[in-house]
Amino acid sequence: MKKKILGIIFCMLLIINVFPVVGFPNQIVENKILDNTQSRNQPPMPGEALYPPSGESMDVPLVREPIKITAVTMNDMVIDMIEQVDESIYLGYLENITGFGPRRTGTASCIAAAAYIYSQFESMDLDVRYHHWSYGGESSDNVEATINGTNESSDEIYIVCAHYDTVSSSPGADDDGSGTVAVLIAAYIMSQYIFDHTIKFVTFSGEEQGLYGSRVYSQEASNQGWNIAGVLNADMISYATSTTSGNNVDVYVNSASTWLYTYTVNVNTQYNEYISLTLHNAGTSSGSDHYYFWQRGYSAVFYFEYEMTPYYHTSGDTIDHINATYAVKNVKLIIATLAELAEPDIPSNPPDAPLLTGPTNVVINEQCTYTVVTTDPDDDDVFYYIDWGDGSNTGWIGPFNSSVPTQSSHIWTGLGSYTVKAKAKDIYGVQSEWSDLLIVTVSDNSPPNAPTIVGESNGKVGVTYQFEFSSVDPNGNDVLLYIFWGDDENSGWIGPYNSGEIVKLNHTWSKKGIYTISAKAKDIIGYESNWTQFKITMPRNKMIANTLLHHFFQHLQLLRNRLINFFTN
Repeated sequence: MKKKILGIIFCMLLIINVFPVVGFPNQIVENKILDNTQSRNQPPMPGEALYPPSGESMDVPLVREPIKITAVTMNDMVIDMIEQVDESIYLGYLENITGFGPRRTGTASCIAAAAYIYSQFESMDLDVRYHHWSYGGESSDNVEATINGTNESSDEIYIVCAHYDTVSSSPGADDDGSGTVAVLIAAYIMSQYIFDHTIKFVTFSGEEQGLYGSRVYSQEASNQGWNIAGVLNADMISYATSTTSGNNVDVYVNSASTWLYTYTVNVNTQYNEYISLTLHNAGTSSGSDHYYFWQRGYSAVFYFEYEMTPYYHTSGDTIDHINATYAVKNVKLIIATLAELAEPDIPSNPPDAPLLTGPTNVVINEQCTYTVVTTDPDDDDVFYYIDWGDGSNTGWIGPFNSSVPTQSSHIWTGLGSYTVKAKAKDIYGVQSEWSDLLIVTVSDNSPPNAPTIVGESNGKVGVTYQFEFSSVDPNGNDVLLYIFWGDDENSGWIGPYNSGEIVKLNHTWSKKGIYTISAKAKDIIGYESNWTQFKITMPRNKMIANTLLHHFFQHLQLLRNRLINFFTN
């Protein structure tokens, strides 16, 4: 009997322990919102840090009261933003980032990656800067881009961040190319909109050495009194090998940042149709760039993949081992959260690309004036920015009324050709495309003198008159002439003629009036003179004058006869 009982128990244990492995799946029940802290694996610590931060509390009190928002209402503009995120744009940025190879802080590949990120931000017309730091025997640059808020009464700043450096052995597709791409995509999409509050897109270096870049950045922000209302840190958000891990994401949060976790949960719920994730409060972690924001008393959350990649800090952390579909979900969540926090406004329509006109052949060290004009579809006032092509620019000048031309002058101090271009922005900061390029050639050549004009100043309608034109070129170059006769007829550019040569041209006017003859010269290099003007008057012809005089005397004789008649009777 005992043997039978033992046999039954053995069979039951076999069923329980073996069958699930060979094909009987365990049922997984997922909660859509889990507010309780989960017992999750901790993210990896920085790869080259000698030891994790110690002696510091995770629950540092906030330096400011948390903003009183948790509710979220679906916004069509936010939907427009997150619908622009797809696998194609994600993989495009990720291929570029991983293309630099391992990006250990301080190496040439890390510096090149920073330059790439900087150029991408710059191409989005964002305010961008390198933030240089030195710490722990290392030095490098964080890269920061900013969208300034339009609400002048708000000094709130929201930050989305990631680290672009890697350990020496890894191309870092997941750690943390995935987060860096999230920041780049957020910047690219959100640069098309305006927001009430300021947004900063920051990529850090020095993370793998011990969070160095974010440590210095957050300290300087604190010292300068920045009102950072919330930080969204993305580090390793692209690894998933199952449906379960592909539908879940961990969010690390300290007690002081619970409101921000609740907010991103509510954003996820509101936009669930577009995001489709389940969020988990994974507790605290000191393993990424949010940590020193906590230490400065700022609210921050840390998004991290539900299934941690086994390839982190290895040469296997490549694009082949990331899940782009899962990464896109996480990027959508981050952008939706950031956009809702920063409060998007109805976007202003950008001004038209400006029309830039002015001389294209100029003399070195002489002032030249250019005209720029644009039309704003909303009739907003506009600012102009002219890049002179020699490393200098006007900065933003204005505001000016839409469709009203304005002028700006410049002096080139070096010989050569320069590409000049202009752009406009409206009073809400929405920028136009660049104008057509104006290629300006600067030489030590001087333009011809304004032409002289010799001829009759009075004439008769229908009679042909001859005029003499002449222009002297200081450099002895041949010249061309352009004559406008004042009656809608012109000569076009004629010539070339020798410098100082007298050119005789005939013209006939068909109507009476006062006409202004205008002439200018240009040398064979293309340098143009100023205009010269000459007036000629076409009086009434003699026949008309005699007819009028005849009628005058007729009326005078008639009046005389009537007066005589009156006094004699």
